[in-house]
Amino acid sequence: MNILMFSTDRAIFDEDSSVRSRVMEQGSLVSGLHVVVLTGKDAKFSTIHLGKHVTVRPTLSSGKLTFIADAFRIGTEILKHGEKHKDWLVTTQNPFELGAVGYMLAKKFRIPFHVQLHTDPWSDAWRKGNFLNRLRYLLALFLLKRADGVRVVSRRVEMRVRSLGISEKQITKVPIYVDVNYFVKAKPAFDLHRSYPGFSRIVLSLGRLQREKNYHGLIRAFALVRKEHDDALLLIIGSGPEREQLIFLARSLGLEDCVKILPWARDVATYYKTSDVYVQPSNYEGWGLAVIEAAASGMPVVMTDVGCAGEVVLSEKTGLVVPVGDEKNLAYAISRLLDNHELALSLAANGNEVVKKLATKAETLLLYKASWEQALIHGQKRFNT
Repeated sequence: MNILMFSTDRAIFDEDSSVRSRVMEQGSLVSGLHVVVLTGKDAKFSTIHLGKHVTVRPTLSSGKLTFIADAFRIGTEILKHGEKHKDWLVTTQNPFELGAVGYMLAKKFRIPFHVQLHTDPWSDAWRKGNFLNRLRYLLALFLLKRADGVRVVSRRVEMRVRSLGISEKQITKVPIYVDVNYFVKAKPAFDLHRSYPGFSRIVLSLGRLQREKNYHGLIRAFALVRKEHDDALLLIIGSGPEREQLIFLARSLGLEDCVKILPWARDVATYYKTSDVYVQPSNYEGWGLAVIEAAASGMPVVMTDVGCAGEVVLSEKTGLVVPVGDEKNLAYAISRLLDNHELALSLAANGNEVVKKLATKAETLLLYKASWEQALIHGQKRFNT
């Protein structure tokens, strides 16, 4: 089996990235894995070969308007030189613009079409994020119904896809892999409480500083927490376009001394291990990788009702789940865990046990392969009828 994959993740060009490692592992499952990544020409990337099975090609596009055309052109070149089209499968990182490229190529070369779904486009917050997302949602509905296979990251998204009438045999749930054992056993390099001696309780959140993560809402909720807990500190770890806006918001609320926004750190385990409560305030998520890492590290978790909530984080059992956008409930949940040490310990222990049962790396890779194989079989049957 040969795979033509379309991606937007430029981290694959970074030698030390987990993305590159994951793609190489996926490539070991098939005869050949050809990855086309949307990039600008200024990025100065070049085609790379990762071992015997993986080739990565950047589009080197002159602008956003040419990404799709360039990806289609490169995909056509790869498939034209393919030895046997019947052994090929096209898979795309999303059912939006990339999905359209994959679908057109699959039709042109009469090969099976597979879609990956890492987010939740059915979320009101996602669709209302901008006008383009509304169009993407309609495109996703069209493409998902025509896909030979769909890989989703959570049960929540799986049920959404099944509601379209797509057979469960065509859907494979593969959560984003986390090396749980690493976080369970990790030893902190330092103690955050010593780094911030004026605070006895630390609330932590990690992620991209973008609108969908709703850090504005978290900071406003933390303002309510501080009214009852003047010894609490909020640490937000991450990078992104909203950094300055978040700093301004904290300052405008008089929280500049107790809200710290730090750049992304490689040693995130230390932050998990030496903080008191983890919070995921997102407006939408496909899964919630940081939540799994926090639970594996032994932290009690508060999260909005997105992604792995209801699947891994069960409210009052393995964490606390609050409605999306409800800042008062978010503040109350955080305060409960800061006030009730016994509850925090119980939720943390239960959450830790649940994430230890998630798929191992080997099991995750087998699920990837099974998803591709199911799509290949479904597509070949469709072409033969």
